[in-house]
Amino acid sequence: MKKKAHTSYRNPLVPAALVLTLMWSGVLALSVALESRELVALGAGGLLLTTFAIGFLHRHQEHLRKLAETDSLTGLTNHGGFHAALNDAVRAARQRSEEISLVALDLDDFKAINDNHGHPYGDKILKRVASALRDGTRDSDIVARIGGEEFALILPKTKPPEAYEIAERVRGRIEEKVETRDAAVWSSAGIATYPTDAADAATLYELADGALYWAKRAGKRRTRHYDPEEVPRDYTEKQRAEVRRVLANPELLESHFQPVVALATGQVVGYEALARFKSEPPRPPMAWFMQANGCGLGPALEAAAIKAALEPLGRPPGAHLALNVSPSALTSRHVQEVLPNDLTDLVIEITEHEAIRDDASLSRALDDVRDRGALIAIDDAGAGYSGLKQLAKVKPDIVKLDRNLIQEIHTDPARLALIESFVRYSNRIGATVCAEGIETLDELAALADLDVQWGQGFVLARPAAEWPKVAPEAANVCRAGLDAALRETSGARQPVSTAGDRSLEHLSARLAGARSREDLEDALSLIARELHAGEVSLSQWHPDEGTIETLAGSRAQSGETRHSLFDYPLTRKVLEKQEAVQVLISDPASDPREVKLLLELGHSSLLMVPVVHRGESLGLLEAFSGAERPWTRAEINRARIIASQFASVIEAFFLEPAQRSEGNGRRENGQHQTGRAVARPRI
Repeated sequence: MKKKAHTSYRNPLVPAALVLTLMWSGVLALSVALESRELVALGAGGLLLTTFAIGFLHRHQEHLRKLAETDSLTGLTNHGGFHAALNDAVRAARQRSEEISLVALDLDDFKAINDNHGHPYGDKILKRVASALRDGTRDSDIVARIGGEEFALILPKTKPPEAYEIAERVRGRIEEKVETRDAAVWSSAGIATYPTDAADAATLYELADGALYWAKRAGKRRTRHYDPEEVPRDYTEKQRAEVRRVLANPELLESHFQPVVALATGQVVGYEALARFKSEPPRPPMAWFMQANGCGLGPALEAAAIKAALEPLGRPPGAHLALNVSPSALTSRHVQEVLPNDLTDLVIEITEHEAIRDDASLSRALDDVRDRGALIAIDDAGAGYSGLKQLAKVKPDIVKLDRNLIQEIHTDPARLALIESFVRYSNRIGATVCAEGIETLDELAALADLDVQWGQGFVLARPAAEWPKVAPEAANVCRAGLDAALRETSGARQPVSTAGDRSLEHLSARLAGARSREDLEDALSLIARELHAGEVSLSQWHPDEGTIETLAGSRAQSGETRHSLFDYPLTRKVLEKQEAVQVLISDPASDPREVKLLLELGHSSLLMVPVVHRGESLGLLEAFSGAERPWTRAEINRARIIASQFASVIEAFFLEPAQRSEGNGRRENGQHQTGRAVARPRI
């Protein structure tokens, strides 16, 4: 695997670790001065816990960051990660007075492959291309997929001749190793080098991309290095004239509309307006907007696209209309002049193709359109410039998830967890989540099961000049998921994507339907996964005997099912105080007897949570981990919720009917249960 992009950012864990380390060091220093063993233990334990906690959080943070910067289809660095890595690489090259080369590579005539064989087959080809690129580059190089069939290679410490050799080598690898059903796959490449050709990352990318299209114009299947005579840095007057022609002839610009669908019902809630150009030369809409920006006509062209989107009649009542606009264009007079005074049922969708500035003019513009009735959406969250910082700045009403996060979500637990975090974040701020680029029914079902409220993509409906309707099959998938959730009571159905509260609902149903010890063991296995534990045990407390009896799980497998609480005072404390505790084997404050038992069972961490029913402790739920780690607050809270479900299991399976009646009578009389609770398995 080639090295992925490393984004430079301020890590909040560093100052937190420093503060906590200083605090616990102060405690240790004070303990020496006071000659207090208790303070020594407290300080040492605090330092250990801080070390483990910061390490765990750092690894988790790094995992999420890398996931957000990785292309889901190929495993390469994605568009957003590429630009961050390129900025870092150019900055490092500047500091070290080194050269760095950038190769922009594009597959020739890839559209024909998709058209002839379909997008799933095209995706397989892209994966093979990614493998060929990895094989043809060095460990120090960064390989990225920056568009559909567009790739880039960041080559540190590389002069132009060596960059040309690498580009030709990877093109050869693609030709040799990647074949379609019809023929080999060909590619073109463009190269630019810092500091010879460009002084910054943005210009370096622009020039490498320009060299690539020079190679395309020259006949494809070749590599070209940037030449100012062939790839001028400034847009020409001819290119400005092309944009001015579109602005002067509104009929050359029209809008197509793609439905935004409520995933719970399959009904249309709105439409996104997408610009389509009928002018020559033919090029994608984004290329037109980039050309206009380069010519200084970007806001004017965006305003023309908004005007074209507002003209068509017949939009279904109650459906909103989303208008794409860049942050800089929103503050311009061009866009302000074409927006109506009443923006009710309109969504201003902030595009992710430029950074959101920290200036008062953008804040005023956002406040103004909100005051006039518009909702604010941020486009392609999780990609490009639409990171968490941008979300915090804009405080959007709608968070639109990038397609790279959506692809194959039904088979990728890590990607599922990332989207679930966006859903929870949006719920906290009162925003709606919309998934873009949904292309399969499996992806649609998984997103609906995650409670993503809205979605759009080809599987739901393709953009069209009229107001298109939702595909019936896709609408049925949306409605079927909700109907199944409403009908489900037995726990027999496993959701397409188990996440969040839905997994707790599933576990509760499994416990309620348990009829045998095997059912109980199966439920414990599910609980272990839910708590990220190696194993889970369920035990029953016999307060009159002063013992705890393991009913199922890890302690039962140790060969001894009853343990005297005289030997385990911490366990007694959990039952009597009804407080959860955790035990780590290296924590000096941990009960030595609990640590010894943990080691005998082959574990390093333990979470104990009481099973409480009507104010009384009936038993204990224990989660074990082979890795020594602190249990998170989320895991502890989920363990409490799950433990509360086990009270009925203990009563139904392991107590005599007379004892249950006797216990209920004492509870009704307000008396605390002190009588003997003899275990008698009934399964």
